[in-house]
Amino acid sequence: MVWYTDLRNERLFTPAERDWTSRRLLDLRAHLASPPPKGVPRRTKDASLIIGTWNIRDFDNNKFRHGPRRRESLHYIAEILSAFDICALQEVNEDLMPLKDVIRLMGPGWDFIATDVTTGASGNRERMVFVFDSRKVRFRNITGEIVLPKHALLPGEQQFARTPFLVSFQCGWFKFSLCAVHIYFGEESKGSEGYQRRVQEIEYLAREMAGRAERENENYILLGDFNIKNPIDETMQALKQAGFQLPPEQFPSNLLRTNYYDQIAFRTRKDELTFLSAGAFDWSATLFKPEHYDHYAPSLPLRHRDLDAAGAPKDRAKDKDYYAKRWLTWQMSDHLPLWVELAVDFSDARLLGNLDPAFEARGAPAQIETLEGELIAADDPLSLPEPVRTRSKGRKPPRIAPPEKKGTLAPAPRMTAGEAWRIFTWVAGGGMDRMRKTRQTGKPGEKPKRAKKAKP
Repeated sequence: MVWYTDLRNERLFTPAERDWTSRRLLDLRAHLASPPPKGVPRRTKDASLIIGTWNIRDFDNNKFRHGPRRRESLHYIAEILSAFDICALQEVNEDLMPLKDVIRLMGPGWDFIATDVTTGASGNRERMVFVFDSRKVRFRNITGEIVLPKHALLPGEQQFARTPFLVSFQCGWFKFSLCAVHIYFGEESKGSEGYQRRVQEIEYLAREMAGRAERENENYILLGDFNIKNPIDETMQALKQAGFQLPPEQFPSNLLRTNYYDQIAFRTRKDELTFLSAGAFDWSATLFKPEHYDHYAPSLPLRHRDLDAAGAPKDRAKDKDYYAKRWLTWQMSDHLPLWVELAVDFSDARLLGNLDPAFEARGAPAQIETLEGELIAADDPLSLPEPVRTRSKGRKPPRIAPPEKKGTLAPAPRMTAGEAWRIFTWVAGGGMDRMRKTRQTGKPGEKPKRAKKAKP
């Protein structure tokens, strides 16, 4: 449970800001409690596991001078992270103090594991981080970074732009290894070197993790920012071709809800992928909304504004555009947290595996135990005299309590040629532009009308 004691500290929050932040937190909590996929399922003690991933945009060194994040923003981030049992974070920067502040706000029991910073121009000195509830998710003392062997180096003998991070955990019966990634983006064009490097990074990593899953009979989950544009892109196919399964429904995860950058993919042991639900949590429906501009305008960084002598924006529409499209992404992120919920209580299955159908037809007397706890067969004449036997009766099938959470294996459906064509024609016909306009203006974009054929 998130701690709100900082809100009562008048050195940190004025009464007006305490009121504002508390109202936003109440709205956020109600939003999180909405039915999936709009909201996030309520966490359980041991029936299910909620895994999240979130590119949290340059958290939090303020090198682009749009911040730093406000104290209220740290409360919102803590509230969202606490809805998951474990969450992989990308773009956490060198200074861990802001992250430690968030962990402190999340309350006792929460912990994190972080990598060292990734050096190099494309590495951006970022860390990969797992934030988890240690009361429910146990670290299995295995961690490491995935590097390319010499024969698999990318063109120019390059390693991954940002080294993938592998950590093993356990929740209840479910043992699993998470591999967090932030795949190289590069150029948009499919013929570019940057795009091909992105595909190659995903291909090698997916094959490597799939091979490990087979050799070790272990549950492997790949998650993070893959920079995948859409479900039919070559980057997505590179992930699927290695045998990784995805939730049945895919969710765009950038703030504009146009791209499928973030993914959570599975290679699991037989019958251990018990999928329940999934979603992408759109925090922008509650926080830093367009109508909140007047509240935040005085705190927007001056270097990114054009003000007159009285301190008012010369172009209010342009100032609002900066607030709504740029500034808020450095308060929260330009990504939405993606999550999946899995059923992880295999208790009934484990017990059912001990049953022998033969005993339903014939019974057996209770075994005889010594005081030391050693078992002695009831029909061993050298140990004890033959017990008095009653007429053997069969055993009734056990009653099984209904599970609190029950999932089913749900492999990712294969896209048909017809579906691919419909997506292509929708994008080519301006569907993506109309969606973007709708999200920016709140008014539906008009579909271009077909020109009428002239009559002969």
